[in-house]
Amino acid sequence: MCQEKKVIAIMGPLCLSTFCSLLLISSTHGQTETDPPTTVSSKTSPTTPANTSPVSIQWESETLNEGQAIQKALQYLLQHRQPDWGWGNDTHHVMLTLQLANNTGKEIEQQGLEMQLSAKQMDIEILLMMSKHHESPPPLGRLAAYTLALGALCKDPRSFHGRDLVAALLHREPPHDLEFAYATLAACSSAAHVRRRHIRRLLDIANAAADHSLDTISMVILALRCVVQDHRHRSLIHFVRRPMAGLARQQHPDGSFGSLTTTALAIQALEDSDSGPGAHQHWSLPSARKWLLERQKADGGWGDVALTAAAIAALTPASLAAVRPPHCSDKLLDSRHEPLDSNGGDGSIKLAYYSGQTSNDSDARNVSFTYTLWLGTNVTENFTLHMVAPRNVSFYHVMQMAAEQNPKFKFEASEWPNGHYVHTLAGHKEEPMGYHYWLLYRLPETPDPTSPPGNQLVAPVGVDDLLVEDGEHYLFWYKKL
Repeated sequence: MCQEKKVIAIMGPLCLSTFCSLLLISSTHGQTETDPPTTVSSKTSPTTPANTSPVSIQWESETLNEGQAIQKALQYLLQHRQPDWGWGNDTHHVMLTLQLANNTGKEIEQQGLEMQLSAKQMDIEILLMMSKHHESPPPLGRLAAYTLALGALCKDPRSFHGRDLVAALLHREPPHDLEFAYATLAACSSAAHVRRRHIRRLLDIANAAADHSLDTISMVILALRCVVQDHRHRSLIHFVRRPMAGLARQQHPDGSFGSLTTTALAIQALEDSDSGPGAHQHWSLPSARKWLLERQKADGGWGDVALTAAAIAALTPASLAAVRPPHCSDKLLDSRHEPLDSNGGDGSIKLAYYSGQTSNDSDARNVSFTYTLWLGTNVTENFTLHMVAPRNVSFYHVMQMAAEQNPKFKFEASEWPNGHYVHTLAGHKEEPMGYHYWLLYRLPETPDPTSPPGNQLVAPVGVDDLLVEDGEHYLFWYKKL
């Protein structure tokens, strides 16, 4: 049953994914290398096509016709499964759709051999993508889509066959706001750390909604809703209401928001608006769904697999704002989220870090490392802490934790658009006139003053983007350049 040869045979040039408009391809920016974001989700019990095993899906429809339409759509997806048990470039879209449609309390791949093979096929596709881009970053949109699909299947994308897909997402700052929002949504849905500056960029986009496409605003709303719900930043809901209302006002008289993909994405962004934000005053969900249903073809699809998955996502209660099933929480690594402010005020949450001793959680969820301060070019003072922290925590948070543990590690930093710049540690402030600066090193072994590290070991990123790793050693050295 080896599937690798079959997978390689079908892996050709990447086709347009579910939301082809999400790339914001225009004459201004031209074609981007990143695959567009995609969306898929649903809930129903499809009729099982020939040569496929039953998929346990339950869905309570508002109308019989709508329920039958979704059944036909899911049947269409299963009928278009390829001989290798995947769906070409849309395997992850369909797996996400089927998992979100599943209401049995267990992963879809546990419900039959065919679905197990489809899940394995998706794993193979991810590994092939990562191998293909071994020396260059993989396409951001495709990486985000895979991350969402893995999270829906209760697989931790931060530990996928030794690869951290979420770290690969967060270490890049996409120039296009749509791609950024999609990557942030994928990270949030994986219970991963969402940085404060990422939340601020989402809010900046939301505040300038008139300058962005409907696809971008929809994705920003979905990402912010995930942050609000999963990260407990409840005060952020106030900032979500205005862009939701603005998006709702863009509904056309026929019920659509333009294209099928844009309409499907807008529905997901707005479908829960009647629970608080108030956008329901400006749009009609039944009209939007009716517009989609009228475009369903006789075979149950909407033209192809990707468009069909997008339509299913819009027609069912499932939403990209809540991809990860509740029962997956104990299967994913603990998340640690950054507060919006430093004083613990409204909109922030307290960080739960562990230092100096192991917590009740499994040691596999934490990383152990050392944090050292050196003062002087000749190292006249040397301080070291042995620390334990959750995985995927930024070094900036480690510095906060260390400052609470030992006064020698207290620091001051300036905040810039691209993160924090540390200028004072242990009471010593940088002196540009004397060429004395703080340099951060990431080292494979404990720093030795008799054999100081070279500049090639200076950390490649700032304190906000540097994630601590197990067994590594971090050195902040105050020296003359």
